Amino acid sequence: MTELNDLTPKRAAVLVASQSVADAELVGKLLQDEFHNVRLSTKPDFAVEDFEQHRPSVLVLAFDTLEAAQRYYIGLYRLSTVVHETRHRVVVLCNKHDVWTVYDLCSLGHFDDYVLFWPATNDAPRIRMSVHQALRIMTAQEQAGDVTPRAAPIGVSAPKPPHPAPAETAPDAAAAEAAARAAKPAPGVPQAQPAAAQTAPGVAPQRLAVLIVEDDGFQQKLIGRLMNGLDIDVLFADTGARALEQMWEHKPDLVLMDVGLPDTNGVEATRKIKSIGQFGHVPILMVTGHSERNIVVESLKAGAADFLVKPFDKNTLHEKLRQFLPALATS
Repeated sequence: MTELNDLTPKRAAVLVASQSVADAELVGKLLQDEFHNVRLSTKPDFAVEDFEQHRPSVLVLAFDTLEAAQRYYIGLYRLSTVVHETRHRVVVLCNKHDVWTVYDLCSLGHFDDYVLFWPATNDAPRIRMSVHQALRIMTAQEQAGDVTPRAAPIGVSAPKPPHPAPAETAPDAAAAEAAARAAKPAPGVPQAQPAAAQTAPGVAPQRLAVLIVEDDGFQQKLIGRLMNGLDIDVLFADTGARALEQMWEHKPDLVLMDVGLPDTNGVEATRKIKSIGQFGHVPILMVTGHSERNIVVESLKAGAADFLVKPFDKNTLHEKLRQFLPALATS
């Protein structure tokens, strides 16, 4: 049964999470005049422990980038045993470049509210009001009898029973689905390269997925058409932030990364993806219209596996894909 919290400003638990002690202390001071139960969480190794000990009604993400805030929050859902059952609302602090992205994330329910905060705190009272509003909404929900914990963020499934009882006569479709789920790698564990034909009898092998990170719609369609004829699911992202969302949500087997993106550059987006242990094994091929030495060097340092220089044809693309996706060679 869900435990109800005291949602008054004097007692409501508020947790400020950040990778910067200075930033967390700044936000904490802005809140402590009106909220008397504010705690800070600034050490990544203790992020889950801090959340589980404090059980916040309002979680304030005071990270310097939106990507860092997403990694932290998704990490809680993947590692904590109590976050799924803890009623809370999430306020994320952002900069002006991320406003529309974080707006979309809030619309989808990934976060609950955002405050334009970095780099200057021109509207410091706004963060206090956001916490007040979060507590009022939770109070109204409680009075209406709605004490359901918030849904998991995008790309994270709700926890399943550890040992579900097998049905005595499970239909073939259910058995196939269960086998496919079991074949998924555990969070944080690199996915092993598939051995030839190691699938259960009657179970179709899981389709490969390739993520195309490209902001130009025409180029997206062009590359997508060049991949016709391959047994591959094609995903698209037009920004670095959306690419990271797609990585968490779909776990693609390979990424085609454009160098120029509207919110970042492909090198930095590659670096961020490769910094997440779960995606360290995923090959990233840089797609560029030029091959200057500095771009090549920086991309390789960031973790890129290879390059595709535009314009390229269907045969060149298929050859590259088969090189990094051995399962295609036999398809």
